[in-house]
Amino acid sequence: MALGISQVTIYVEDQQRAVDFWTAKVGFEITKDMPYGEDRWIEVQPPGGGTGLVIHKADPKWPGLAKDLPNYVLFQADDIVKTHEELAARGVEFTQEPQQQPWGWSAVFKDDEGHLFHLGQR
Repeated sequence: MALGISQVTIYVEDQQRAVDFWTAKVGFEITKDMPYGEDRWIEVQPPGGGTGLVIHKADPKWPGLAKDLPNYVLFQADDIVKTHEELAARGVEFTQEPQQQPWGWSAVFKDDEGHLFHLGQR
């Protein structure tokens, strides 16, 4: 049996701000954007395909989202230093610059909602 991951949901306070971040700053493409109740169902994906992100409006009744720890979402780049430079030039804020770790290269960046994400190197 072969399993893969098709999507990961990111819960946000402001869907449009999140879409702007993932498209304008990170370079993902919108693959779906449609009404979903009072909000929108939005999916973005890296150019050329791959695991998509669902940008989902968080319910205000839910407990606050943990924004001080990285999410367990790891983005991978062929060249982490070059990718870091490109993303930083587009306005992506890194809380940890690329560093060689015992397990490989690692960096951490923040989206415009305050969530932290890992960036690694293949």
